[in-house]
Amino acid sequence: MGVLYLLSKGSNAKKDGGRIVLEKDDKLIGRMPIRSLTSVVVGPFANITTAAVYACLEAKIPIFFLDKKCCLLGQLADDQAALPIIRKQFAAFEDPALSLQLAKSVVGEKIKNQYRLLKSYTRTVQNQQLIKSLNALRAEQSKVKNCETEDSLRGIEGSCARNYFTGFGALLDNRTWHFKGRTRPATDPVNALLNFGYAFLEREVRIAIIGQGMDARIGFLHSNNSRKDSLVFDLMELFRQPVIDRFVLNLLRLQTYKLQDFEKNDEGECRLTDDARMLWFQRYEDYMEKPYQEYDGLSPRQLIQKRVEKFRQELLYPLKSSRLREN
Repeated sequence: MGVLYLLSKGSNAKKDGGRIVLEKDDKLIGRMPIRSLTSVVVGPFANITTAAVYACLEAKIPIFFLDKKCCLLGQLADDQAALPIIRKQFAAFEDPALSLQLAKSVVGEKIKNQYRLLKSYTRTVQNQQLIKSLNALRAEQSKVKNCETEDSLRGIEGSCARNYFTGFGALLDNRTWHFKGRTRPATDPVNALLNFGYAFLEREVRIAIIGQGMDARIGFLHSNNSRKDSLVFDLMELFRQPVIDRFVLNLLRLQTYKLQDFEKNDEGECRLTDDARMLWFQRYEDYMEKPYQEYDGLSPRQLIQKRVEKFRQELLYPLKSSRLREN
């Protein structure tokens, strides 16, 4: 099972029986069974035929369309959430106590993930700023349980983000990577990689939400409006550190990328070059499909799917989930 990326200029996908035929500049690249796909990602300079689109939709394989910045532009998917789950989502959103409980669960786990990632480097990185960040995260995490409002919870989340990325910067070679914190849009290579990675994470989480029959528009932590799918952004918080930040750190510490792999546009936004993006696609997919011991033998993609399924259970059976956490 895998993801089909149609991102290169001149790439084309068409249906031939039960297979997708891949071509580039009218030359055959390969064939893959439709049933082997988990999703298809199409860039602005590639093409997928109507017959191939129909075949994917019939097989319940979502198709995601990206813009020139590789951000999600739109999707075609069987995303009809089950009515009972939608009712539970609305009930949670309208119940301040339940909504806060779910939000605290997400933020608490996010802070724990931030702490774990930084802590995993303390044996190889001797840096006082790293220790300071860890202490600050631990102090803030203790406040989550007694948090009484979502505004105060967001305040804790913001404080932890600042401390975490200060520690994150301490893990990098500052002679090469001048990282001073998060910026959106990216103004430096590290932020360019993080932003690029989070765009891919959005797609992964969206697939998992669709698979669990939940409505991506109804969230609990981020604002609910017609311009964003709140639940996607809520659940992305669970995977930024253990999946994307971990991957980006490995790329940088192993010197997979060099400064010349990045460029700036006329607006000053830093981004990967075309060749560097192709390298990302290859390394990212290998990483997402590989099982890791720290994920209990799961791949990062399986980890996301399993954790989103667990969140669905917390949503449907909040009291039972709460008792399990207390025990």
